[in-house]
Amino acid sequence: MNIGTVVRYAADREVIEQDAKDTHVLLLLDGVVKVQTTDETGDTALLAIRVAGDLVGEMAALDQKPRSATVVTCGDVVAKLITSGELMGFLHRRNDVFVELIGMINDRLRWANQRRRDFLSHPAAERVARVLAELVQTYGREEAHGWTLGIPLTKVELASIAGMKPRTAEKAFSDLRKAGVVVSHLRRDVLVPDLANLRKFAGF
Repeated sequence: MNIGTVVRYAADREVIEQDAKDTHVLLLLDGVVKVQTTDETGDTALLAIRVAGDLVGEMAALDQKPRSATVVTCGDVVAKLITSGELMGFLHRRNDVFVELIGMINDRLRWANQRRRDFLSHPAAERVARVLAELVQTYGREEAHGWTLGIPLTKVELASIAGMKPRTAEKAFSDLRKAGVVVSHLRRDVLVPDLANLRKFAGF
């Protein structure tokens, strides 16, 4: 917390841009961001969600290569902007933090690998259910009528984490609603009446 500069961003702001050559990282202090990538045809896929306490942009800071994804704010965000030089100097002084950073990157790689395995072995609705169950369990909150994710994401964005195209997203959510494990978007949020039932549907 003693390195970097406090920055504030409004909603729907691109704070890191895919293919850019800057190398700073952002330590999120408050708010939520989404990490997304765009292919050659212009299609955009959501890769991940990051919240307060998470670090974003670390890959470019470590390897000095162009950004691999875009980071967009979901509402107001407060963060610490840390230059690559500041980060590397800190990691040289604190080997214990370097080990923690490796562990964080490893966890993110495991998440990505799990999505690839899901693509091979689960139908669309189950893949969305698996993503939703993990996101809600990690970031959601329990309310009177069930669990809500609390992050403004569209069905297309949620389905894209599971590796599916927009045209498949509507059918996948329709199947989840018919199974009674997900209620449709309420103000761009998702209501899960029974998290245990959703996990069972997902095959966990």
